[in-house]
Amino acid sequence: MGKTFKILTAGLLVGLVHSPANAAVVSFTGDGNFSNVTNCNGGSPGCSITNSGNVLKMSGATNPGNQSSTLTITDITGTNISTNQNDYVIGKITWVNQATYNTDQNFNVKYTFSLNFTSPNNSFDSQVFNLNIQQTTNPSPDNVFNISQATLNNLGPFTLNGVTISDIHFVEYGDGSYDGSKWTNPENKTSTL
Repeated sequence: MGKTFKILTAGLLVGLVHSPANAAVVSFTGDGNFSNVTNCNGGSPGCSITNSGNVLKMSGATNPGNQSSTLTITDITGTNISTNQNDYVIGKITWVNQATYNTDQNFNVKYTFSLNFTSPNNSFDSQVFNLNIQQTTNPSPDNVFNISQATLNNLGPFTLNGVTISDIHFVEYGDGSYDGSKWTNPENKTSTL
């Protein structure tokens, strides 16, 4: 009797969570943008922002034909996302870190992340990160500071017609590491946050 009751109870909970009467659809756009590079002194090729603010080019390999190191934002649009999703990607930054030779840099750039929900209703918020980027000569890894988990507390949670979006956080995958405030990427490696 006890085993039957436990199975029925678990079945009922799953039914309530996935009940069509409680279902909602979420649509959003996660949009990133770089702006205001300061203190990028020299180096080859130096620092610049391209692709409508989605690419930050930084000093990198000085050999002819080699590309610079880049931080590239991937904007994410999610449509018709059912509720009860966990660890759903809402934006990405990919860091391709080329080897740096005699081009140590310690500069700043503003990174703005905006989150715009269009369903089940409209809601918008954004967060500005004043990043400090330190590119060191080989073989030391390079670092991005001030991309803090703590500052995401200002971005959400959102409640949209009964749907709550919360626990917005950064996760690193690839060759680098992230400790909650500092993103590190070794030379000649790729890391995504």
